[in-house]
Amino acid sequence: MAIAFVLASAIATAAQAADPLPSWNDGKARQSIVSFVEKVTTPGSPDFVPVPERIAVFDNDGTLWCEQPMPVQLYFVFDRVKALAPQHPEWKDQEPFASLLKGDLKTAFGGGERALIDLLMATHAGMTATEFEAAVTDWIATAKHPTTGKLYTDMVYQPMLELVAYLRSNGFKTFIVSGGGIEFMRAWTERVYGIPPEQVVGSSVKTKLEMRDGKPVIVRLPELNFNDDKAGKVIGIHEHIGRRPIAAFGNAVGDQQMLEYTQAGSGARFELLVLHDDAAREFAYGPARGLPLVKTGGAFTPALEEHARKDGWTVVSMKSDWKQVYPVPQSGITAIDVLLEPDATMLRHAEANNARLLKVNPKGFALDGAHRPHITMLQTFVRTADLEQVYAAAGKALAGTDLSRMRLEAFRYYYAPTGADGVAGICAKPSPEILRLQADIIAAVGPFMVDRGPIAAFTAPHGDPALDAAMIDYVAAYVPKYAGPHFNPHVSTGTAPKGYLDKMVAEPFEAFTFSPAGAAVYQLGPFGTAAKKLKEWDLQR
Repeated sequence: MAIAFVLASAIATAAQAADPLPSWNDGKARQSIVSFVEKVTTPGSPDFVPVPERIAVFDNDGTLWCEQPMPVQLYFVFDRVKALAPQHPEWKDQEPFASLLKGDLKTAFGGGERALIDLLMATHAGMTATEFEAAVTDWIATAKHPTTGKLYTDMVYQPMLELVAYLRSNGFKTFIVSGGGIEFMRAWTERVYGIPPEQVVGSSVKTKLEMRDGKPVIVRLPELNFNDDKAGKVIGIHEHIGRRPIAAFGNAVGDQQMLEYTQAGSGARFELLVLHDDAAREFAYGPARGLPLVKTGGAFTPALEEHARKDGWTVVSMKSDWKQVYPVPQSGITAIDVLLEPDATMLRHAEANNARLLKVNPKGFALDGAHRPHITMLQTFVRTADLEQVYAAAGKALAGTDLSRMRLEAFRYYYAPTGADGVAGICAKPSPEILRLQADIIAAVGPFMVDRGPIAAFTAPHGDPALDAAMIDYVAAYVPKYAGPHFNPHVSTGTAPKGYLDKMVAEPFEAFTFSPAGAAVYQLGPFGTAAKKLKEWDLQR
């Protein structure tokens, strides 16, 4: 256990010095982001903002991922029309469906907003919420951009992924507030951005509750419920979030009111717009600065740029401010974390301890989409091509134990020293049951393991070669050094000064029991975080 703590200390110490925004060029835009975060998270600063009030909202299309030549959800609509066409022979002569089926997008869009609503209602309604989620999940897993040939989920902006992670690491709660469909986005945002479904705000259709086969289901109706665009974004924030954001990020006139609403609050505020001016690496459109005006997607007008200048908003030039646009292509090797997700009892204790630690160290991490409480069972490298077989093998190992009946005893606090601070957590006793399960998981995944992988096997590098190497070494050595007799099942809960943690771990600990509630496979990210969900299982029976 001590060896693991020493390595954790080295990783965490290096993490503090590593560049949190490695894909951003050093300039006014990057400096404005860092300056804002530092002043609102530094205790004693006149601009300090308590953790619960650190709310950041992001538009999605054109801000977090590509929206040209059309927003991604429209491609989903078109593919749904083609898939459903055999059930609707009338569409051959009915607009906008007839033109769409012929590939005549110009005529299909000639009907304006009414035509788009007709398409959305026909393809997004008439099914249960669960059926719609499955349709989106299946589509997004294979659908590719018509120009680049990349998966749409690979058309996310690496600098913005880093920005979202940077804010979360500084206690921000990050939300998507988009004109896109709320249920369309909720099917994949946690896996791609680390933003869970409950932190997604978007447009919606009306729904109703029905009983089908004796079970209650939510049925989607062919009627618009809420349009989360322009002024609607402010209403969506009020109704879904309940706090005024202190930071807002967009790329078009449809985001202007959201940024204005954010700025109108008291205290320190931050607003940022992404300008698409890089035709070589992405797409160039405005019409600000003489860039082309596009027919679909967000418009960045000269009036919006002038408004941003007058109000002191940060404007990011994709061409000048970003070192890279899209994430580095995934390696043939993937670094994974097979983990257990604890039940409500452990979550309650972990969240209480996290709140305690944030009071003494507001710059510590909150338990959110980027820091989900979990118990790591295995970290290793596997061949990317074998991931589906890895999921199947791990699933069989998990199915061999009724984990809902497993009782784990949380018996003490601990922390791993990281310079003047420490990473704290709650330890569970390594019971025979959890040790046996870990052995089963290792044996099941064993045929697909490889000895080592490159830093490209992780979701992102650290910007520090020494830290990259340390993380690779840690994962490569996990089974022989940190599993079996060396296993320390624990849930990390936050960070604080060592002096405070020394007193905390010396306090009497009221033991409690808890059970696993779920299991998942994540791709590891910088500093060994469970960064990108790849597969999950519900263990409740």
